[in-house]
Amino acid sequence: MAVVTPPAESLFERFHESFLAEPERRVLRWIAERLPLWVTPDRLTGFGMFGALLVMLGYLGCHISISFIWLANLGLLIHWFGDSLDGTVARVRDIARPRYGYFLDQNVDVVGNLLIAGGIGLSPFARLDTALLALTGYHMVSIYVFVRNVVRREFHLAVMGFGPTEVRIGILVMNMTILVVGTPSFTFFGQTMSWCDGVLMGTFVILSIMFTLSVMKEAAILRQQNE
Repeated sequence: MAVVTPPAESLFERFHESFLAEPERRVLRWIAERLPLWVTPDRLTGFGMFGALLVMLGYLGCHISISFIWLANLGLLIHWFGDSLDGTVARVRDIARPRYGYFLDQNVDVVGNLLIAGGIGLSPFARLDTALLALTGYHMVSIYVFVRNVVRREFHLAVMGFGPTEVRIGILVMNMTILVVGTPSFTFFGQTMSWCDGVLMGTFVILSIMFTLSVMKEAAILRQQNE
């Protein structure tokens, strides 16, 4: 039985096609070139996970005071810093371990995503079921990306212009909106929800549509290529 090699940046051509990819790439490289040597890729990965934990703690703290939402915002920034910079630092210093890095990043991201989505769902602002529904949609799209990476032997980081950074910005905008307008509730088919729940459900619907269209398009291309 043939063994499929996991996608790795040094083995596959790398594509980052999100809306913010180019400015983000320049910022990350600028930061990476100025970090001290003791800031290693593995430590940055751990720092990003710490950020995800802070996000969850910030949302839980909002049961005490809405001011804790600033801790969640700080956690999002730390999560972006660690999660986005670990690979950049490895490439800048020419110490990349593609298979190890890819394997570690994707598995750590699953835990980080769960902490963030779980935090949203356990906060006073949204329901756990709608938060996990949005997480399901995000992971559907992520699985599509991983499978396409293997099939095309290309390393893609975004779908239809959206990547992890755009998702974090969306969560940050939601947090800031909560501070301004609060979270008034409404009843939908007998279920009490907030506008945050509506956003999370809408996110699931949009991600599901993106997943479906992307799979259909890719399947049609592969079928025409007889592969």
